[in-house]
Amino acid sequence: MATSTLLQSLNTDTDFGGVSTVGASNRRQVETFIAKETLLVGDWVAFDYAATADGDVTLGVFKADGNSTPVRTPMGVVLRGLDFDVDGVVDLSSGKRVEVVLSGVVDALTGDNGGAGMAIGALLQITNTAGQVDAASAASAQPVCGILAETVAAAAGAGIRRVVVRKSF
Repeated sequence: MATSTLLQSLNTDTDFGGVSTVGASNRRQVETFIAKETLLVGDWVAFDYAATADGDVTLGVFKADGNSTPVRTPMGVVLRGLDFDVDGVVDLSSGKRVEVVLSGVVDALTGDNGGAGMAIGALLQITNTAGQVDAASAASAQPVCGILAETVAAAAGAGIRRVVVRKSF
């Protein structure tokens, strides 16, 4: 089921009554999918391209992975799980509902450009590590899926960082 945050105001300081409206300009688009494997918040995900029924292709999501067959090109980032286990803990295992950010700002798993670090605005692309993206390579045939929205220090390693997901679905 599709949800979106509609633009209400461009005023970033205060609105009527002195309430901050920074969130009003958030254009993030979120949809709900079924996890096809255990996922983590921040994982980049891809559709089930190998599903035989047309409706199943876009019903569930796997971790995006350039090393899988077929290649699972990222289309979004896991924002949160919607189901809970018997202990009341959020459950992101296979078969559970997950919210995925299809476009907009979100915290997501990124690499560190092979230890070189990355600047704000770096283009991001799929890697061979499931659920993770890294600096885009001109030699890759894979599309850019996001843009880094914070600096990554050299030798920082993989981690959850603020990105802008580029809409592809």
